[in-house]
Amino acid sequence: MPSEHFDAVIVGAGFAGIGAAIQLKRMGIENFVILEREDDLGGTWHVNHYPGLAVDVPTTTYSYYFEPNPNWSRLYSTGDEIKQYADDVADKY
Repeated sequence: MPSEHFDAVIVGAGFAGIGAAIQLKRMGIENFVILEREDDLGGTWHVNHYPGLAVDVPTTTYSYYFEPNPNWSRLYSTGDEIKQYADDVADKY
């Protein structure tokens, strides 16, 4: 079996994994892989779906410093809004 070499391996495509991948690219490191067990990115915001799902801290803490979102709909956003932000940031970078 041939083996592949990566300069970095990121485990998980939640907020931390997305942020790590973006920072690696910003540092000029593009030979990396993200390992994710789910069928989409977003971590808990992709996996969990139930009535009232929302953040329990002010939503601004879910914004990357390099991609602030001044348009959050409320102080404690819904899971769907957080997931959409993660998707948008991943698509942009």
